[in-house]
Amino acid sequence: MHRMDYIKPEISDNELRLLFLKSELVFNTSSFILEFIEKMIQSSKAERVVFNLEEVEHIDSSAVGMFISVKNKLQKSGRTMVMEGLSENVLRILSFLDITNFLELNAA
Repeated sequence: MHRMDYIKPEISDNELRLLFLKSELVFNTSSFILEFIEKMIQSSKAERVVFNLEEVEHIDSSAVGMFISVKNKLQKSGRTMVMEGLSENVLRILSFLDITNFLELNAA
């Protein structure tokens, strides 16, 4: 599958928006999605990266790890990451893992 089947990037001014297009973010897709996201962030001068997860109904621990990794890299370079459009199920998973404050979530 092509990466663009999973993420639609939109770049404007100082913001990079990444719209996730699949209902699941799980282990078998997280590594190449992370690679794609990192390339988008490196090629963009955006100071703020927004993950829009409106279409995502389920994530697993590898997807959570991906978000943590991206957040850490952005923080080191003085940039911010925001997550929006989270379903109740995704919020429940992030709350269970006790990382909602770290990820600075905007609830759905």
